[in-house]
Amino acid sequence: MSLSKKIIGIILALMLLLSGVGHFISPEMYFPMIPDFFPKAFVNIAVGIVEVVLGIGVFIPAYRTRALTGIFLLMIIFLPIHIWDATKELPAIGTKTMAYVRIGIQFVLIYLPWFARK
Repeated sequence: MSLSKKIIGIILALMLLLSGVGHFISPEMYFPMIPDFFPKAFVNIAVGIVEVVLGIGVFIPAYRTRALTGIFLLMIIFLPIHIWDATKELPAIGTKTMAYVRIGIQFVLIYLPWFARK
């Protein structure tokens, strides 16, 4: 495995660990991103747990590939939420411009774990 793939994996793991812990420390920050037809508290906790587990998994060699595959799938699952947010009059992320930039970033976040797992 190349050094760049290891570094990308570590960065993704740290990002997910920070975000996952954030779901428990500041759940109100994540609620606007969760569509109203979902039970917000449950989804917030579930996503936080998944992010922490996947983040830790990247650091365990036997689970690294599975964890990166999980991150890849999670980022795909998040894409429609970010598209939905961009269609709102006032996106949760702030502005329409930021919402569209966030969609572009999401495509990068989909590609990186796929790249790092190979």
